[in-house]
Amino acid sequence: MAKSLLRCAVLYALFGISLGVVMAASHDFANKGVHVHVNLVGWVSMAVMAMAYHAFPAMAESMLAKVQFWLHNLGLPLMAYGIYAIMHGLPMAEPIVGSGSLIVALAFVAFAANVWLNAGREVERSSFGARREAVVQAA
Repeated sequence: MAKSLLRCAVLYALFGISLGVVMAASHDFANKGVHVHVNLVGWVSMAVMAMAYHAFPAMAESMLAKVQFWLHNLGLPLMAYGIYAIMHGLPMAEPIVGSGSLIVALAFVAFAANVWLNAGREVERSSFGARREAVVQAA
């Protein structure tokens, strides 16, 4: 999970930085809201979450991690497009940014619940998994 989150975070960083470069080169900062949200909610938040999942494997292996990952990656593009649409006067943009924001907020709730429930908890292994690890280590 940590690797997937970090890779997505880097993709959001590349997009956010590219958007910043285009804005600077054109002196048109109409998309600064998109730029800020993609960099903070995409790059920074997801990179921090990836580090948390790496540090606490029980969090990474939980169903909450999968829920958080997919909600985050569904909601953020919707939110970013909605912000873009509002900034450019496109009709019906508010429900898009609103739904994307709500989905991202639910992703953060899933992450917070995961921290409280699983951070610091030992990773549970089945007896089969423990035996398999022992065989692999002996070979």
